[in-house]
Amino acid sequence: MKYIECPTLGRRPYSEFAISGILEPEPSERPDMGAARWAFDRHSVPTVRTEWWYHTPSQLWFKVTRDTGNDRIAEVELAGLMAKENI
Repeated sequence: MKYIECPTLGRRPYSEFAISGILEPEPSERPDMGAARWAFDRHSVPTVRTEWWYHTPSQLWFKVTRDTGNDRIAEVELAGLMAKENI
């Protein structure tokens, strides 16, 4: 089983999380790339990217930076107001 080290929850199994999307600029913010190419490239090239992950038991959101080539997590950060309040 794979695990993720959360700053607020400790070591948790991947199965407790749902990946909800990529945190990256939309095509309108990428003048060097059209929308069709952006949609293709963002899913087909191994890269390091930041994603929204949802922890279902605690109902907390995290920003997870992950290398899609080897599926290794580089950083996990609590997202939203709770992170600012140090909860």
